[in-house]
Amino acid sequence: MAAKPDLMKTFLLAYESVIEMLRPSMKAAGLTEPQWRVLHELQSRSPMIASELAANTFVRASSLSRILRDLEARDLISRAQQFEDLRKTLVSLTDYGCKTITPIEAAYAELVRRLCDAVGGEAVGACAAACAGIVEQIGARPGDD
Repeated sequence: MAAKPDLMKTFLLAYESVIEMLRPSMKAAGLTEPQWRVLHELQSRSPMIASELAANTFVRASSLSRILRDLEARDLISRAQQFEDLRKTLVSLTDYGCKTITPIEAAYAELVRRLCDAVGGEAVGACAAACAGIVEQIGARPGDD
């Protein structure tokens, strides 16, 4: 009888393999992995409501609050109250924040290119689609309280 793959180990190994390639760039920028995830998301969608940012980066709201304070103190992001709903905070990437994460984003783009060259763009896309299907079937996302 063939052994079934240990999905948790497989997913963690894949995740760690990707993140490990980016850690030197994150360290050089003085960023933790969750901080980079926040800045990475803001680079593609800024400004963003803090609650959406937490959901899109899989960071719990309590942790995100601390991360945003730190990033704002370092002038990597700015925060402002949303005009339409003062209960919501808009978070934006600053020019300095964009400059800070540029080397990490370059390393990430290179990693994606290398993966696509090694196993094929279709295989990378199929893997991403399969993982998205698993998340959809389970119905919970990391960071959900």
